[in-house]
Amino acid sequence: MLNPDASYITAEQLKGLTRQDRAHFLHIAPAFVIELRSPSARLSALQRKMEFWIANGVQLAWLIDPEAKQVHVYSPGATPRIETVKLVAGSGPVEGFVLDLEEVWSCFE
Repeated sequence: MLNPDASYITAEQLKGLTRQDRAHFLHIAPAFVIELRSPSARLSALQRKMEFWIANGVQLAWLIDPEAKQVHVYSPGATPRIETVKLVAGSGPVEGFVLDLEEVWSCFE
């Protein structure tokens, strides 16, 4: 069982879950996950983790690497891409969500 640093579950995914189900760790793949690379984490291990998320139903996954100032973007059926922009925009389940990476990077300076 994996636990991402941040995740988003759609209202559609929550349908059918009981109040008791929602009161505990959910045993479903979120629609969107974010992993933040710590200085001690191996990039290759995190990349495998992101690929596992996608293989198990996650629609969009971001691996944020503050040291390299990069976001690795994963989605089903696509080759992962690396973003080095100031803003990274969500797609699919988080269409319209924009993360200001300058604020993220400033937390690690």
